[in-house]
Amino acid sequence: FLLLVILFFSLFLFDRGPEVPDGAALVLSPSGYIVEQKTPSVLSAKLFSDDVEAETLLKDIIDVVDYAKDDQRIKLLVLDLHQMAGAGPSKLQDVGVALNRFKDSGKQIIAHGDFFTQPQYYLAAHADNLYLSPMGGVGLFGYGLYRAYFKSALEKLRINFHVFRVGTFKSALEPFLRDDMSPYARESNLAWLNELWGHYKNDIAIQRNFDPESLDDYINNFPTHLAKFSGDTAQLALDRNLVDAIKTRDEVRRELMDLVGEENDSGTFKQIDFMDYLQIIRPHLNMKNPLSPQVGVIVAKGMILDGDQPAGTIGGDSLADLIRQ
Repeated sequence: FLLLVILFFSLFLFDRGPEVPDGAALVLSPSGYIVEQKTPSVLSAKLFSDDVEAETLLKDIIDVVDYAKDDQRIKLLVLDLHQMAGAGPSKLQDVGVALNRFKDSGKQIIAHGDFFTQPQYYLAAHADNLYLSPMGGVGLFGYGLYRAYFKSALEKLRINFHVFRVGTFKSALEPFLRDDMSPYARESNLAWLNELWGHYKNDIAIQRNFDPESLDDYINNFPTHLAKFSGDTAQLALDRNLVDAIKTRDEVRRELMDLVGEENDSGTFKQIDFMDYLQIIRPHLNMKNPLSPQVGVIVAKGMILDGDQPAGTIGGDSLADLIRQ
């Protein structure tokens, strides 16, 4: 019993947790989807080892990037996005603005990937140096909406639907009434999809310093452009100025070692991971005067349901209580 007590206090006293090396690179590596509020299943999965899609809080990313820009121990930021599953356009823009603030402080951002999906590429485009693997590529497809339509199937199954609706642009029940998208639904959907895509390609064009319409040309004429490079998607991305250079992981690692130094003869660069850094700076982030003016942010995410509901859905009673508070 005494040995167990001594062991416990030894761990408590001597395990200081992660530390930030001087002149290190901060590796920003979001996992899963970037969200404003984690769902209960993700929180419980850590306890029961359930296989659930990971999530990363938007606020954690912004807090880390903003704190690191003024932290003299952090020399540069490395974007490692291979585990990032996706994020909504507004969240990508928020992270992008934070990355620009980091660059404005005079510090460098480097991004490298084996392959960039559309959400990943949005963030990677904010890097000062954007590298792609020789076997990689940039997968851009624009925004789209895909629905299944059942009118003919329902007729064959002799199922009758009695639908009451008002309004030209009411398209929720179209899958039961048609075999394709109505002109009104197409007009409505194109309006907001083109708006989102316009923001995406304009933001990328500003970061990469090219014409926004060249992204449309890259997507719409992809087979033709790819044929010019014998199917080499990495060379195509380099030719279209989507990346700055083609480099292997080892080449990027050696470049980072030249910039920030080697980490204890480990064969890699001196670094600290995003989550470890967040753990270190969290006490400083929480040091705010509770009596100072604050802005309360209520996250309303998911389906609207009655009563008290957990995070990830909107409960009529639980959300009303938050608003009253």
